Amino acid sequence: MSPDTFEKIGLKKKVATLLFFGIVCLIVFLIAAQYLSRSAVSAGQNRLTATGTVEAKNVMVAFKIPGKIQDMKVTEGSKVTAGRELARLETQELEAKLAQARGALAAARANERQAGEAVALTAQQAEAAVTQAHAKVAQAEVGVKDAGLLFKRVSALYESGAVAQKDYDAAENNYELAQNKLLEARGALEQAESARLEVQLARARRDAAAGQAEQAAGALQEARVYLEHACLKAPTSGIVTQQMLEEGEMVNAGTPVFEITDVENTYVKIFVSEKKIGRVKLGQEAEVRVDSFPGRVFKGKVVWINNAGEFAVRKAVNEQYEHDIRSFEVKIDLPNDDLVLKTGMTARVTILE
Repeated sequence: MSPDTFEKIGLKKKVATLLFFGIVCLIVFLIAAQYLSRSAVSAGQNRLTATGTVEAKNVMVAFKIPGKIQDMKVTEGSKVTAGRELARLETQELEAKLAQARGALAAARANERQAGEAVALTAQQAEAAVTQAHAKVAQAEVGVKDAGLLFKRVSALYESGAVAQKDYDAAENNYELAQNKLLEARGALEQAESARLEVQLARARRDAAAGQAEQAAGALQEARVYLEHACLKAPTSGIVTQQMLEEGEMVNAGTPVFEITDVENTYVKIFVSEKKIGRVKLGQEAEVRVDSFPGRVFKGKVVWINNAGEFAVRKAVNEQYEHDIRSFEVKIDLPNDDLVLKTGMTARVTILE
């Protein structure tokens, strides 16, 4: 064989060898790619990801009393802080009731003072009368004692014939007169002591007047509170996202006037299956992405994990061995200082492990 023939055979062997190694490499590459693809899919399926909606705390603000809206201090889109005045009702009737309550309280307190003075005066007079009656009783008792001793001596002398009939009669009459004075003094004492009942009645009238004054003070406080409730104030800070009524409209107590949304402190609620919920912890960081800002990642934090499962994410296929897979609600706190996030946006959440 010629040298050219040997060269051609060697070249064919080299090509065959290279082709063989190429096929082997291609097979290895395909196997590795398939393995890596399955690993990536498995890792993706195993990540703590879920989709939720951006939410925020909403407060419906309403008057506590009915009335006619006189003035609106804010409109939709206004940024308000807690305690800021939002609207005000007409207050003419409330101010009139407040004035009436003040007058009623002044009159009730005047009656209470008069009743108190009457108690003091009645008690003073009653005690003075009782003291005077006791003194008269004591004096009458001394008179009865002296007249009794005199009558006893005169009676003894009269029996022995030492005194005349008229002296005996005079001593007897004097003794009877002293006894009658004692009875009168005791009657006056009983009457003076019964006058103390008037003191008790006066005290009862004073207590009643004090109760009326307290009631009038309560009515005044109520009128003041009603007047304060004519001013509608923001219970929380946020943005006025809705205005339901206008100036001049009549409003009932409890009818919403404004909706305030705390857009600076938004959050996202997601549902994590029971197979993954054990990997979620309070304080765990999370990344949130929204379609409006595809290149931006918002940082959040897990602040609440529901202890009760919400619903099944997969139905049972075998009643004997399989159970429904339930999910647990997780709340992600999502600060929104620049107000770019809007409530209702779809949010894709990844909890970092």
